[in-house]
Amino acid sequence: MSLHPLLVINDDDAPLDEAALNTQIALETWPAADRPRVCVQKLTHVLAEPALLNDAAVVWCMLGQARDSEVYELVCEIQDRRTPMLLTREGDTRPTGTIHDTGVVVCPVGTDPTIAGVMLRSLWSQSPVLHELQAEVRLLRQTQGGLSGEIDKLDEELRLAAQLQREFMPSKLPDVAGMEFRVLWRPASYVSGDIYDVMRLDEHHMGFFVADAVGHGVPAALLTMFIKRSLHTKVIDPNLPAGYRLVEPSETMTQLNRDLLQHNRGQIRFTTACYGVIDNRTHTATIARGGHPYPLLLRAAGGTETIDPEGPLLGVFEDEPFEQVTVQLDPGDRLLLYSDGFEMAFPGEELVKTEGPAKSAANMQYTREFEQMRHGTIDEAMDLLARKLDRQAGSLNQRDDLTLMSLHVHELAAAEGECAVSNSVSQSRSRPHATATT
Repeated sequence: MSLHPLLVINDDDAPLDEAALNTQIALETWPAADRPRVCVQKLTHVLAEPALLNDAAVVWCMLGQARDSEVYELVCEIQDRRTPMLLTREGDTRPTGTIHDTGVVVCPVGTDPTIAGVMLRSLWSQSPVLHELQAEVRLLRQTQGGLSGEIDKLDEELRLAAQLQREFMPSKLPDVAGMEFRVLWRPASYVSGDIYDVMRLDEHHMGFFVADAVGHGVPAALLTMFIKRSLHTKVIDPNLPAGYRLVEPSETMTQLNRDLLQHNRGQIRFTTACYGVIDNRTHTATIARGGHPYPLLLRAAGGTETIDPEGPLLGVFEDEPFEQVTVQLDPGDRLLLYSDGFEMAFPGEELVKTEGPAKSAANMQYTREFEQMRHGTIDEAMDLLARKLDRQAGSLNQRDDLTLMSLHVHELAAAEGECAVSNSVSQSRSRPHATATT
């Protein structure tokens, strides 16, 4: 038998003994061994001390002159504790057993005590289960409160991490005579596994860089910070006429690969990257890549060229060679470096199922979208692409980080620069304006 009592709540002006007697009469139909302990309290006392309701298995309210507001308050207190209740009230003519509210059953004045006893016993039989459920609900609420606090803490930490990563990225791209750099950078979550940079190497050379640490979230974001710190672009040497030398892109990729292998220490964490150096006098760009999507060159005269120096994933194999390609940018040309998130950014007919449990659909629709960027100013082209991304289904929950860097050569500046271009500019091994070395 449950140790929780049957709580009887009586009007303030009604004798407690009378309520106790009526209850005992209703319980006469119960086996003596199963009869609950009866506790009788005044309505005002219960409303003043609602904790009296905490241990009750069943509540029987015998109310005559109680105000509606008091009854409402009492019912709410009892319902909050998920305790079944029998409501007997003067003037209530509803049939016996009518549901007054959730967990509240009507037992009119004058109801046969045998029927009242059966109703009480039915409610009483459920009290052990209800009390167990109440205990579980309290435990779940405590657990939920703890989890909610941890989630809020994690959310705050991720927001701070996102702010730190944004501060780590260039706040403003450097101004270059005759050229413009623009970047679209959209993390898939709080922080991004993509990173980019544009840096002035000396008076006549700019370095530009896009990398993608494979994976998502904080681990990938932390790896991008290591990548940026490990990027070797210049060697200081007092014995050289200029006091320094610029590192060739292929050498930069080789050193970055070694640094990642040493940093990984046997763990499989790899990266793709593309690094280039452009001379702002001749507008020749030398580019190397490691496992990264091939850069695209949008010719102002029409046509799109793929810049395809060979190079493996970074952080996987030691002493792998990295090829570099030198390409001549003509007036109005645009060079695009981007991460592989664009393979799933646009729906298209040519779908390729990628490996892994998710088997996401990748396609080449993004290349057709990129080709539209040859028109208008560079800002107009980037804005147009951003609006197209916004219109895609699922754009608020994109599958992967997105990064696109665009380098535009001004027509007037490029035309003037051509007068100073040396005849030593290399010719392509397979197409005009490109040369490859390792």
